[in-house]
Amino acid sequence: MWAVVLAAGAGRRYGGRPKQYEVLGDERVIDRSLATARAAADHVVVVLAPGEESEGEALVASGAADQAVTGGAERSDSVRAALAVIDEEAAVVVVHDAARPLASAELHLAVVAAVHAGADAAIPGLEVSDTIKRVERPGPWGKMVVAETIDRSSLVAVQTPQAFRASVLRAAHAGGSGATDDAALVEASGGRVIVVQGEATNIKITGPDDLAVATALLRTLG
Repeated sequence: MWAVVLAAGAGRRYGGRPKQYEVLGDERVIDRSLATARAAADHVVVVLAPGEESEGEALVASGAADQAVTGGAERSDSVRAALAVIDEEAAVVVVHDAARPLASAELHLAVVAAVHAGADAAIPGLEVSDTIKRVERPGPWGKMVVAETIDRSSLVAVQTPQAFRASVLRAAHAGGSGATDDAALVEASGGRVIVVQGEATNIKITGPDDLAVATALLRTLG
């Protein structure tokens, strides 16, 4: 099984600095994400931003990753860059965002198991507890206006790692389309996507406050 760890973000919502290099506990965010992927996968590819070749060399030299590649302008471009170096004989590929450093190795294995059981793709999801409203913008005075309240009983908040049959993931990316996650591309191509139970602690670090929350969660996880 191959794991792809996406760490090519520029950190625009994190104050303009790359959040994957922030310190979480006694290691960087990217190091923790790679270590978990390494524990679950046979091969690990890390995708870094342009200009970070020396970082990639260091990660490969340390054994944190088997290969490092340069990502593109969009998330899907980065995934395609990783797919280009993955063995054509690979059966399953897991794609994970480095910005989710608290995802467990067990979660990686759970999505992989769902693919082995017959799914084209498997993604972690959590039931939505908040009331969700669709809004129109801009409304009067530049404010958002509620258009409708969405039935949340059929909604889940999706996480990574996401596992895919390698052939299905390659086919989904063949057209060069983009999406907020790879499962959306598989859905669009008619693939069968299964949801497994996500982890409440598997938060995504988007802003500085998220790093503080992740640090507190890390203490509870041991």
